[in-house]
Amino acid sequence: MQAKPNFTTNTFAYHNISNRFNIGINNISPNQFEKHLKLFKNYKDVTICFDDAYEDIYINAYPLLMNQPFKKIIFPISEYIGKYNDWDVNFIINKKKHVNNKQLQDLNRSGWVIGSHGACHISYKTLNNNQIYDDLCKSKDTLEDLINKDVTIFTPPFGYFEEKFIDIALKVGYKKIYLNQCYLNKFQSIHTCALNRFNIYKHDTTRSIKRKINGNKIKYFIDKNIHLCSNATVVVKKFS
Repeated sequence: MQAKPNFTTNTFAYHNISNRFNIGINNISPNQFEKHLKLFKNYKDVTICFDDAYEDIYINAYPLLMNQPFKKIIFPISEYIGKYNDWDVNFIINKKKHVNNKQLQDLNRSGWVIGSHGACHISYKTLNNNQIYDDLCKSKDTLEDLINKDVTIFTPPFGYFEEKFIDIALKVGYKKIYLNQCYLNKFQSIHTCALNRFNIYKHDTTRSIKRKINGNKIKYFIDKNIHLCSNATVVVKKFS
């Protein structure tokens, strides 16, 4: 039996907000992001996530979200706090800095939730269970020491996650795991800790976001294949 999606909230996942030139589809302009925020005001229980925790989020998204009612979550890569994104195939042009300790603490004090995106942004597809456990622990410990607060939510590097990893994450102390629907659909049972979210890309308009929310099959197919393309980064880094 396939698991039904856990739509506990309308959750939307971003990577970067800036006007910089960027190869790829993960960078969204502040102007475009503002249009998305206006749309989200029409929905209840909206959560906005930012994977990788780039400094641009602190500079550009943080001010725009200052007085917004949405729940805000940022998922730092604990070993790259204050460093450049050397974990990625960044083509030099896409080289960006991650938030530093102070910026992350500012977000925490402002009510943002700090989640884990792993320690080193290595795909769990390439790790064994013991290595996954160590990565989850290391990230959790580092972030908790920094913000002096429990870190109980997680989203996996490159999105890759198998149902068998849930017990590992729960053992470490995570209580919520944000996942792409393509992985939830492979689960054989429903896990209340596994939550669906919608990935938002550069090409997404308010109309296309509405279609995602409404369960449009074409948008699901497009997003699923975009996600599969991220595996190319995993392969390139493995052999570089």
